[in-house]
Amino acid sequence: MARLLLVEDDPTMREIMKLYFEKSHEVSLAEDGISAVKLINEEFFDIIILDLMLPKLSGNSVAQVANAKGIPVIMVTAKNSENDILNGLKLGAIDYVTKPFSPKVLLVKVENFLKRLSTKPKFPTIDVFSRTLITKDTRVALSPTETSLLSEMMKEPGKAFGRKELMSLVWGEQRVSERIVDATVKNLRKKLKNTGVEIRTIVGVGYTVEIK
Repeated sequence: MARLLLVEDDPTMREIMKLYFEKSHEVSLAEDGISAVKLINEEFFDIIILDLMLPKLSGNSVAQVANAKGIPVIMVTAKNSENDILNGLKLGAIDYVTKPFSPKVLLVKVENFLKRLSTKPKFPTIDVFSRTLITKDTRVALSPTETSLLSEMMKEPGKAFGRKELMSLVWGEQRVSERIVDATVKNLRKKLKNTGVEIRTIVGVGYTVEIK
């Protein structure tokens, strides 16, 4: 059973969706952006269903908080222009559902996403779709570059990766310096504390990742 946060200011819509989701999941409710952020900061959720047009604090602001916590978000909104959808996806949403919609279809979308998470072979792992490092106890939000670098290294734990090799794997044909690699690793190390994933320096070579 997953923990789901449903953020919707319309009481009728909120109750309808609750009825669908609470049959198979533990559901928490928030009717405005501030209440949603409070719950996100105090509790753990596997996924958030988020209306963008909220009172007190916008859905976009709530999405940014969720993304920083590494919590997947499905946005539900009446805003249906291409720019609205692109902005939502840029905020880290895993899906964007426009109103009116079928609660049954939304439930299937959530179930499919949760199934992908549950079939991951082991922890820790990286969900490149949501740019998240997933461990047994937590989720860590990563930038696109951090996701690429860490996922490449985690494919071969213990291997010593040279800086030039990482530059090729992550940045491809882009012209970057080795200092960019070092800066990305520095940022990752801060995020990886207490996750069981550690990037170690191999003097004269580069870096290796250890999974404890």
